[in-house]
Amino acid sequence: MLPEPTAVLFDFDGVIVNSKETHRQAWRSAALEFWGTDPGVYPAELSGQSPMLIAEHFSRLNNDLPNTEAYMNLKTQHVNSIASPAPLLPGVREMFSFLKTKNIPFGIASNAPQSFVSITVEKHGLAVPVMLGMENYQRTKPDPEPYFLLADMLDIPPADYTTTFIFEDSKTGLQAASATGMRVVGVTTAYDEKVLLECGAEFTLKNVGEALKSWS
Repeated sequence: MLPEPTAVLFDFDGVIVNSKETHRQAWRSAALEFWGTDPGVYPAELSGQSPMLIAEHFSRLNNDLPNTEAYMNLKTQHVNSIASPAPLLPGVREMFSFLKTKNIPFGIASNAPQSFVSITVEKHGLAVPVMLGMENYQRTKPDPEPYFLLADMLDIPPADYTTTFIFEDSKTGLQAASATGMRVVGVTTAYDEKVLLECGAEFTLKNVGEALKSWS
């Protein structure tokens, strides 16, 4: 059972949307345009990391590290132009509605491009008070900066961190969340409960909607 929150912060990929295929499609189509090659799938250890690191991996495979940023920017264009948005994960719409009704501050801090986050949320007809992406930080996750910045923009004082919940699914994100002093909830879309707890989760759920069983 989760205690009632004073604020809730969310990762995006794997927490709000099931975007694995959406990103895979964009990395592939961008690589085909950029180098004329299919890059395949990036290693699991890059899951949740900054897109720059993923772009660097594919650029290295193509012996073209100097063009890493250009490739990453092209991938961002491709992912933003995909007509069908990455599907929402179970319980997200209900969770956002609950938080708005209860006037509980909430927002998104992702390592994905902010444009991808905002475009996807808009395509689903949702409204989120604050949505942050990689362009907004000096240091992406696993640094805790994204969540500290989001908390600051939502006017969440440090005194409320112990009743502020962060929902994360990746090892990278859990490392960032655990360093904030906030309550960390692991979502089992990428890893099982054991891994999430080992990486710093205090609670684990299958999806964000399960939290509503405790809060509503």
